[in-house]
Amino acid sequence: MSGVLDVIVLGDPARLHGLIGSSRVVDPAATTRFDSTDDTWTVTVPGGEVLRARVLIDATASPDDVVASHGVPNRFRIPGPHTRRQARYVARLVDGLQRSGAGRIEARPARVRVHPLLPTRGLSRFHLTGCGGADLEDAETYDGPAVLTHNGQDYPARVRLAGHLDPIDGQYHWQGMFFGDLPGANVTGSKVSIRIGEHTGHGRVAERTPWGTLTVIGAAGYPPYPLEDPEEVRIEMPPRR
Repeated sequence: MSGVLDVIVLGDPARLHGLIGSSRVVDPAATTRFDSTDDTWTVTVPGGEVLRARVLIDATASPDDVVASHGVPNRFRIPGPHTRRQARYVARLVDGLQRSGAGRIEARPARVRVHPLLPTRGLSRFHLTGCGGADLEDAETYDGPAVLTHNGQDYPARVRLAGHLDPIDGQYHWQGMFFGDLPGANVTGSKVSIRIGEHTGHGRVAERTPWGTLTVIGAAGYPPYPLEDPEEVRIEMPPRR
């Protein structure tokens, strides 16, 4: 992604010394905004310079020892007091995100803390989405208009979907983002279908994000977008009904 940094650090870079490779350090007074359309943070530093990054790390001291929060993707904190353990933990998460090929990492529980003495579970406490951990070169993607059907009602909107054929289970897995919202308080977990032209796929709403979008996880099988090589997938899956 052109012009996008891997990591921006707010505050004290010494807390991450030797743990994070490529990063840009900025004043902690910078303003930040997350863009769910491409899973990046926009950072405006004092003086007006605007930067973009995949991951944001807040290294300023704080009495709140939370290192990651559900609903705030691709952002970590090293608040102290045991900063070195927190920094190592965050560095492991950033490395896991980069190795997975996913574009988004988000805590499963409401808050994640690092114990000062006991081991803390790593990536298993986080959702990795964007390309489902698949190699980006192997993932097939669609970004454009679609119609999402929920409870018998159609909702036209833009979607961004990605999927891949898993060589282990022989199934095609897809997921992505619906850039719109659905009425009702109990949307999360409900079943939906997405139609793109003549193609329809079924899935469920995994999450309603704070930015007014929905994360959708598809059922294993044909996605709602055309595949470049459907014959290869058809070998592994039953015909579409």
